[in-house]
Amino acid sequence: MAPQLGLDTRARLAREGADNVVEEHSHLEGNKSFVLNTSDLVRPKNEKDVEYRLIKLENGLEAFLISDKDTDKSAASVDVRVGYLSDPADLPGLAHFTEHMLFYSSEKYPKEDEYSKFISEHGGFCNAFTAAEDTNYHFDVNSSDFEPALDRFAQFFVAPLISKDGVDREIKAVDSENSKNLTSDSWRNMQLWKHVSKADHAFHKFGTGNLETLKNDPESKGLDTHKQMLEFYSSNYSANLMKLAVYSRYSLDEMESMVVDKFSKVKTLEREANTFADLPFAGEEHECKLIKVVPIRNVHRLDLQWLIPPESEVYRFTPCHYLSHLIGHEGGGSILQLLKDLKWATSLSAGPSPESYSSHSLFLVSIQLTDEGNGHVDEIAEIVFQYIEMLREEGIQGWIFEELKNVGETKFHFRDKQHAGNYAREVASGMQQYSSSDLLLALHHVPQEFSEESIGSILACMTVDKVRMMWSSQNHKGQTKEVEPWYGTEYTLNPLEDSLVSKLRACKRNERLHLPVQNQFIPTDFGLIAREEEAAVPKLVYKSQMSELWYKPDTLFETPKGQVYLSLVSAGSYSSPEAAVSTNLLTKLLIDSMNEVTYYAEVAGLAYAIQSTTTGLQLVFSGYSHKLLTLAEEVVKRLIAFKPNAERYQVLKEQLQKDLENMKFDQPYQQAIYATDVLCLQRKWHIKEYLQVLPSLGFEDFQIFLKKLMHRLYNQIMILGNLRQEQCVDFVKKVEKLLEDEIGTKPIFPSEVPEKRVVQLEGGTSHTYTQKVGNEAEENGAVNIMFQVGMDSFEQNVLLQLWVQIAERAAFHSLRSVEQIGYIVCVTGWDTNLVKNVYFILQSTSHHPVSIDTSVEKFLVTFKARLAEMEEKEFGDHVKSLIAVKTEKLKSLAQEGRRYWGEIDKGSLHFKRQELEVEALKKLTKQDLLQFDAETFGADSNKRKKLSVHILSEKVELDPSSTNSSAASVKIDDMYQFKRSMPVFPS
Repeated sequence: MAPQLGLDTRARLAREGADNVVEEHSHLEGNKSFVLNTSDLVRPKNEKDVEYRLIKLENGLEAFLISDKDTDKSAASVDVRVGYLSDPADLPGLAHFTEHMLFYSSEKYPKEDEYSKFISEHGGFCNAFTAAEDTNYHFDVNSSDFEPALDRFAQFFVAPLISKDGVDREIKAVDSENSKNLTSDSWRNMQLWKHVSKADHAFHKFGTGNLETLKNDPESKGLDTHKQMLEFYSSNYSANLMKLAVYSRYSLDEMESMVVDKFSKVKTLEREANTFADLPFAGEEHECKLIKVVPIRNVHRLDLQWLIPPESEVYRFTPCHYLSHLIGHEGGGSILQLLKDLKWATSLSAGPSPESYSSHSLFLVSIQLTDEGNGHVDEIAEIVFQYIEMLREEGIQGWIFEELKNVGETKFHFRDKQHAGNYAREVASGMQQYSSSDLLLALHHVPQEFSEESIGSILACMTVDKVRMMWSSQNHKGQTKEVEPWYGTEYTLNPLEDSLVSKLRACKRNERLHLPVQNQFIPTDFGLIAREEEAAVPKLVYKSQMSELWYKPDTLFETPKGQVYLSLVSAGSYSSPEAAVSTNLLTKLLIDSMNEVTYYAEVAGLAYAIQSTTTGLQLVFSGYSHKLLTLAEEVVKRLIAFKPNAERYQVLKEQLQKDLENMKFDQPYQQAIYATDVLCLQRKWHIKEYLQVLPSLGFEDFQIFLKKLMHRLYNQIMILGNLRQEQCVDFVKKVEKLLEDEIGTKPIFPSEVPEKRVVQLEGGTSHTYTQKVGNEAEENGAVNIMFQVGMDSFEQNVLLQLWVQIAERAAFHSLRSVEQIGYIVCVTGWDTNLVKNVYFILQSTSHHPVSIDTSVEKFLVTFKARLAEMEEKEFGDHVKSLIAVKTEKLKSLAQEGRRYWGEIDKGSLHFKRQELEVEALKKLTKQDLLQFDAETFGADSNKRKKLSVHILSEKVELDPSSTNSSAASVKIDDMYQFKRSMPVFPS
């Protein structure tokens, strides 16, 4: 039971907020809340029917309430100001472990997994994460179920039942979570930066935890992890260290009543948050150093890192945003452009490092190197310092800041509605860092005030004497002397060579490096078009032998934005592995060649993407409508007139080769999904084939391919948003004219249109395909068990979706929480070119894929019994929950575009799919669901179509005593022979 607040505490809280309290509210059971002043809160201009209120409870907990009458999802997040930096030195991972344990149960809701189950069954999602100084818990749910969901959520902080029975299980879950990161270079490098810091500093810690740190080591020292965790929780989970964000359609008064009722019982210790003010890197021991690292993947990378003043204290001036914009620029005069011209790099990023925390920030410049660039690391470092020297000479430019401010404010005022759970999470986290008046602006990183001094103070830190460099390359293999203990990363730490230090200190300005020019893509016209007619769905407004245009004006969001989808359908783009690789290379070369122009457009809020598909090229443009078609037309012109550069071809071919080789280091479950795709798609080339043909694909071969690629095309186009129909039709006609006049493109023959065919499994059969995991050092194995349901049909679709909605949480609890198979356990619907499937995706370090397959079969048996026992009311509640998910309002033009383009691209054209599936859903009975379950998953069903893909790790052995459910399954030895022997679904 939470302690009662005395009169002194109530008076103190009132005094603390005396200048900021605008109202005091009384509630049931004598609870009070204090409404704090938010009159100066800056809000988006295009926001309608949204209200805000900041309250403080008597226990010190602050809650930011957001009432949005237009939302159909509600959400909440609690951010506790304690993270892994506060772990005891002898129990690494304790904060993370505590986060895991709070999900089990509570005194009020003692049934295990009650909270997560309720959220899942009511159209919601829940999660949590542990960061350096924060632990954040969040959920979203259908608004009609928000209050009971919030009540269950509040019990995490009021009276959780942190059962000792669950300790071993959840330690294994943490260990499994850690194991999936062991071969991730980003996780390995992040920990290595910490490892080379001061050994007695909190930054040095290992935050995830594993079996050794949470079980084996504590037991050897006589420590009880459960007891230590209870002490950690009781001494750190204090109401005054918590920030709560609540987002819902309820009124502010209703939300305030809910919060006061449910969170007033959270105990308070009236303590200050832990701080870590001393420097993690200091003096000669940690500065002016070079770390040589052996990565898992075949990559060459150079990182330069500096310790800088804490960004959270100067967020209004956004000094890091200013510098990352310039150092990370990709246009003419930038570091990256020069390195690309020299064939030394393919990408560069700059900005605050994810390892930053409130007392100190870290600024990171990360450069992806080519093979040639890997031999010029000193010269590359020199170019970085030459650019920094140029920035010092030019001085801090007010016009650049104003440009960034202009772009930031535009994005803020015309922001899209966010996912409810993500929004609540961001707000709660932001409350720990930003003042209430700046909260919304700061969350969107909008520059507010120009401070030459603030930017200059960051720039002053970026010196040769303060730098730490990390050079990652497999060329260092055999040359390193040390091993980081948690991830096993091989590295060597040495001072920078004196000769290099002297050269870098003496850096002069490089004339090839200069500031960017003013951005001509920044929009100035935000007017909305007058709609000629209301359009609920896209309409075919133009059709020719070469093109079709689907058009829909914005009728939902009243925002000056647009979306352009353009698919160039070509018979030759994917006709062979050589063609597929060449088309992929074309997209990379095209993006590379246009970067000096398109980068400015992206900075200004326009976005574009070009990718190769199995039917040709797909181009997508999005952003402010004022200059959207200008960008689209410019990109199409450059595509048509494209002349490849031989040197850039070799550089990007080398990069593609590495990307393909590095796919063997993907997570095992990703490899399982990939293998499933290859098995099920009639025409899908394999990575192995790409790797065979790529080395011999010469520049002349590529040029010949380009001449043929667009000889015949069909253009599928969809445009929606704040653009007039005549504008869009004119754009399509311009594209046709450019294609015809410039390169003589003709319409594709109907017989040439590429087909998207899917292998049709035979009813009553089970197939198993097995392959070794790509990375021999990988500890995890994985399975993807696919149950093929059939072609797109509304009744069948909703039966599948309803089954998955009910099964996903039950499977997670059974296979992850109880059986402890692994951290990744997922049940989901999967769409393969309009063929519907159910996937069971699992990854494990402890269970062999054969054992996992057997466990899934056992789960299906128990789940069938559960469905049979389900009462009609529970079935009806599940149907209502799925209806709520399907009728959830679209949040952005981009989301609307993805929905409609999916219908066009797949050829189904069911633009009112959601409404039609809801109608089908309303007619379903429990008997329909039982029949679907029996036919689709029943082991004795002559309609069941099962395909198991097993990814084997040599580190996981099969228990000889385990039952093999795959014994009766047909083994697939040759995936291509298998595909040739199977029928296919209609295209």
